[in-house]
Parts: sequence; structure tokens; C-alpha cells
Amino acid sequence: MKKIALSLMLLALTSCLNAQDRNAISASFINGTRVINEGGTYKGVALSYQINTVNNRAEWTRILNVKNINVEATFYDMNNIVGGDNMTAYDSKLKNKDYFGSNIALSAGIDIGVFDNNAFKVMVSPGIGVMYATKTYFNTEGVNQVLGCHLNAMVSAKLKLLVPVTYNTCIQLSTGITHASNSNTNSLNVGLNRIESSIGLSQYLDYPQTNSPKLNLDQNALSVEMIAGYTTQVTTGFYQLKGVNLQLDRSYRKSTTPIAKAAVSIGYCHYLNEVFGFKAGTDLVYSAKTSPLGSATSDTTKFIETFQGKYTPVYHNLNIGLTAGFDLCLGRVVFSGTYGYYLGGYESYNYSNGNDKFSYGREFYLTFAGRYFLTPNIALEAKAFLYNFGGVGINASF
Repeated sequence: MKKIALSLMLLALTSCLNAQDRNAISASFINGTRVINEGGTYKGVALSYQINTVNNRAEWTRILNVKNINVEATFYDMNNIVGGDNMTAYDSKLKNKDYFGSNIALSAGIDIGVFDNNAFKVMVSPGIGVMYATKTYFNTEGVNQVLGCHLNAMVSAKLKLLVPVTYNTCIQLSTGITHASNSNTNSLNVGLNRIESSIGLSQYLDYPQTNSPKLNLDQNALSVEMIAGYTTQVTTGFYQLKGVNLQLDRSYRKSTTPIAKAAVSIGYCHYLNEVFGFKAGTDLVYSAKTSPLGSATSDTTKFIETFQGKYTPVYHNLNIGLTAGFDLCLGRVVFSGTYGYYLGGYESYNYSNGNDKFSYGREFYLTFAGRYFLTPNIALEAKAFLYNFGGVGINASF
């Protein structure tokens, strides 16, 4: 009898485990432990659909040990969050609740297998998406240093534990961190950094169909990117308090005419395998407006008139940068990150003893991009030049 019971138990565990190789839908309750630099906690709910990759023949899923592709919608109730010490020292009303509003996010990510002992699974889940925030600088009287616009980019990283309950059901526990901001490509913002945990249930559905790659990208190729966008100009006066910049006169914090910007990037990428590649090239970044303040100035009025981003007024209409970075190829979707150096330079803001000063510098910069290939040679692209601007355009490879 003991052998029979043991056999049945092992069969049940094997059946539950095999059930995890199916597509699934999940619902989770989120407990927000904290928002970094702020006070209080928050709550949320998430609904997700997992596409299992057990039958996916794409090389990148094998190399990265990808178990699922996730699409997730999340609602965050942030009304219990209050301003941190840096904010409340400036204005006590920021201690009040209901200041941060609510957030709605839509994201996509992957589950990378880390541990599997035939009873439960542990996975790491990076993700990327967009988030809509009901509160920004401009509807909180210009004080909120967290988000500068309603629509923001979001990145996340989670650690998941999956425990089977029945053949069709699984408990899902997770903990992780998310960051949401506009990367200073629109209006100034510090960003919203959340640490959270969640518990939920996954309901398994049908088995995934065999999926063969639909196109092969030219991975060792020369590429040309054409991006167009804008920066929302924000006029402000400000000072520093415990390392956080707050406006000196909130009446100055208002949106003005957007500044049109564009970029052409030319580069070559060499792939080490089907997923990872190194790239090098050049960026030509055009701004329709400059703010030639000279090597140093204390003219804050001129600064307010020409402010364009996170203390980086543009010194030339056309800036040329040399870059190097990486590509991460996930089938039709490719992510890129580069580190560059502007040959022409930018002016940068420095605060010292109550004086507003500008010095010639801040030549180094970062870019992040995401591309979706319509054909092996043509892709739609979104690209952010951090602290400068963000835009959309076309990528062509040869």
C-alpha cells in the first residue's frame, strides 16, 4: 500500500509539473512594501496571460532558458503614499495622502527558468512597458518631483515562485522592483521606484502550438535609424534640498512650446550568437532650439527662458556623438543600449552657494531603444536619448 501511495503521489506531482508547460492566465494581489524616497505603502492588482515556450523553436528561447512570454495589465492605488523627507521639508502639505493618485500599466516580459526540483519552479522575470499616471507635476501645483508627464516608460524585475496545487491550478508568489519615468526625455522627473510583493493564482489552459521562427534577421549588419520627437520645455526656478532639486518659485514651473528634435544613427552590430551582439556607430542629434549661455553665467532669467531638460541646455543645433553598446535579439523584437560621447558637448548646470552657474561639459550620454522587425531588414523603432529627448522612427539594416 505504501508503494502504491508513493507512486500515486509521484504521478500527481509529475502531472502538476507537466501542467506548467501550458499557457495560463493569472490574477495577483500586489502589496507595495514601499516607494523609494517616499513614505507609506500601496496596493494593486495584476492580470496576466502567459504564453508557454515549450514548443517554441526560436533559438533565443533556448539560449536564455525562457519558459513563458508574459503580457500583464496592472492597476496601482498610490493614494496611501506620502512625500518623503526631501519633499515634506519644503512643503508640509505633501504629508497628506491622496497626493500620488493611481497608476495603470501595460507590460510585456519573459520568465527565465532558474530552479526546478520537480515540485516547484523559481524564475526571474524582467519586463518592460508603459504606465499612465493620474498625477504629475502640473496637476499637483508643480511640486511633485516623481513624474513629469502622464505617460511613462516602465521597467521591472521580479523573482517568482510557482507551486502547483492541482493539475490546472498553481499558486504564484513574487517579489520585485519597478521603475517608471519618462527618462527625462519630456519634462523633468526623478521617477517612481517601487518595491513590491504579490500572491496570486494561475489557471492553466491549452498546450502551446509548435512555433517556428517566421523570419531570420540579418544580425551582422550595418543599420540606419531615423528618429523624430520632441522635448516638452519646462520653465522653472529651483534650488537644492538634501540632493533633490525643488523649484524656488512654483509659478515658473509650466509647460511652454515643445522643442522639435530628430536623430540619425548609423552603426554596425556583430552578434556573438543568436541573442547577444556588440555595436558601434555614430549619432547625429538635431535640436530646433539652442540655449547658448556661454561657458558660465549667473543670469537665471536667461536660464528660465531657455531651459530644455535636466539641466542640459543644448549648445549646438547639431550634435555628433560616437557610441558603443549592445543588442539583445528576442526574435522580431530587439532591444539596444549604447553609451556615447558628444563631440560638440552640452552645457551643464551646477548649483553652488545660491548661484546658478553653467559650465561647458556633460558630453557623455546614454540611449535605449526597442525595435520590432516587420521584415528581416525593416523595423519600427522607439528610442530615448536620456536627458535629451525621445522619439519614434524607422530602422533599416543592410
